[in-house]
Amino acid sequence: MLQIKVPFLKPSELDHASAELLRKYSGWKCAPSRPPIDVDEIAEGMLGLDLEVVDLKQHLKMNDVLGATWLDDGRICIDESIEGQEGRFAFTVAHELGHWQLHRPIIEMDKVTLPLFAAKPGDKPAPAIVCRAQARKQPAEWQADQFAARLLMPASDVIAAMRALHGDEPPVLAGLDAAREARQLTSALRTIAAGVISGGNFTNVSNEAMCYRLLDLKLVLDQAAARQGRLL
Repeated sequence: MLQIKVPFLKPSELDHASAELLRKYSGWKCAPSRPPIDVDEIAEGMLGLDLEVVDLKQHLKMNDVLGATWLDDGRICIDESIEGQEGRFAFTVAHELGHWQLHRPIIEMDKVTLPLFAAKPGDKPAPAIVCRAQARKQPAEWQADQFAARLLMPASDVIAAMRALHGDEPPVLAGLDAAREARQLTSALRTIAAGVISGGNFTNVSNEAMCYRLLDLKLVLDQAAARQGRLL
């Protein structure tokens, strides 16, 4: 297990990386990739990875572990505690796919130049990447989260669902920015997110994840900020 040093990626680069995986997935299954995006099928079917649900907390002796990836084995493990929580489970799989797509080449290069994976004979292989439920995330974890959001909630599909429900003008909500700074989500935002999930068939996406996707895409606006913008 290691802390991955990753290069800075612009939002457009994350957009491209997730869109490219979806493009390949569409070609692999000979059909457009539309929500709900089947990340299990991408992992196991298209990429040929082993996807397992195990007691990672016990296996890795970490109380907050959610997922882990063994690069050499081509194996992704998800902790059994989130099995049955469809939104969280799918996001964790998508997060691990983010590591596989974005960071595996970096780690493979490090294996050539640095003894990062040196092990004694007989040692069990350790996961190259371990994802934990932490408030402060390392850059690699943030990138994997952003990749997962884009993979499960493609911008074009989210925008189409929002326009079908609310027209071309983004809804303006009171207290949106203040709530986000406090790491909270307003009830009005959650209601809009629920409508998008239902209308856009994002059945494997949590309400929280959709809220943040709407905020990142600026499909909902803070009332005070919108008023100030009109005055400028």
